[in-house]
Amino acid sequence: MVRYASLGAEATSPPIGGVVAGYYLDQYFGTYPKLTLALLVIGVVLGFYRLIAAGAKLRDEPR
Repeated sequence: MVRYASLGAEATSPPIGGVVAGYYLDQYFGTYPKLTLALLVIGVVLGFYRLIAAGAKLRDEPR
Protein backbone atom coordinates (compact mmCIF):
# COMPACT_ATOMS: atom_id res chain seq x y z
CA MET A 1 0.00 0.00 0.00
CA VAL A 2 2.85 2.40 0.81
CA ARG A 3 4.35 1.75 -2.61
CA TYR A 4 1.26 3.13 -4.30
CA ALA A 5 1.12 6.13 -1.98
CA SER A 6 4.70 7.04 -2.84
CA LEU A 7 3.76 7.53 -6.50
CA GLY A 8 2.36 10.95 -5.61
CA ALA A 9 5.69 12.04 -4.19
CA GLU A 10 7.47 10.62 -7.23
CA ALA A 11 5.38 12.82 -9.51
CA THR A 12 5.23 16.05 -7.50
CA SER A 13 8.68 16.47 -5.97
CA PRO A 14 10.59 17.28 -9.20
CA PRO A 15 8.28 20.15 -10.27
CA ILE A 16 8.23 21.61 -6.75
CA GLY A 17 12.00 21.37 -6.55
CA GLY A 18 12.32 22.97 -9.98
CA VAL A 19 10.13 25.92 -9.01
CA VAL A 20 11.97 26.49 -5.74
CA ALA A 21 15.42 26.24 -7.34
CA GLY A 22 14.32 28.38 -10.29
CA TYR A 23 12.90 31.06 -8.01
CA TYR A 24 16.12 31.39 -6.03
CA LEU A 25 18.27 31.32 -9.16
CA ASP A 26 16.07 34.00 -10.69
CA GLN A 27 16.48 36.12 -7.57
CA TYR A 28 20.24 35.68 -7.74
CA PHE A 29 20.61 36.40 -11.47
CA GLY A 30 17.70 38.85 -11.79
CA THR A 31 16.01 36.91 -14.59
CA TYR A 32 12.56 36.35 -13.07
CA PRO A 33 10.54 34.33 -14.35
CA LYS A 34 12.71 32.70 -17.02
CA LEU A 35 14.58 30.14 -14.92
CA THR A 36 11.54 29.40 -12.78
CA LEU A 37 9.50 28.47 -15.85
CA ALA A 38 12.34 26.53 -17.46
CA LEU A 39 12.99 24.47 -14.33
CA LEU A 40 9.25 23.95 -13.84
CA VAL A 41 8.97 22.43 -17.33
CA ILE A 42 12.02 20.25 -16.71
CA GLY A 43 10.55 19.19 -13.36
CA VAL A 44 7.20 18.25 -14.92
CA VAL A 45 8.93 16.14 -17.58
CA LEU A 46 11.11 14.48 -14.96
CA GLY A 47 8.09 13.91 -12.73
CA PHE A 48 6.19 12.14 -15.49
CA TYR A 49 9.26 10.08 -16.33
CA ARG A 50 9.69 9.00 -12.71
CA LEU A 51 5.97 8.27 -12.38
CA ILE A 52 5.98 6.04 -15.45
CA ALA A 53 9.18 4.29 -14.35
CA ALA A 54 7.81 3.67 -10.85
CA GLY A 55 4.50 2.43 -12.26
CA ALA A 56 6.27 0.00 -14.56
CA LYS A 57 8.38 -1.21 -11.67
CA LEU A 58 5.28 -1.82 -9.54
CA ARG A 59 3.59 -3.62 -12.40
CA ASP A 60 6.51 -6.05 -12.80
CA GLU A 61 6.81 -6.92 -9.09
CA PRO A 62 5.14 -10.10 -7.84
CA ARG A 63 2.20 -9.56 -5.52
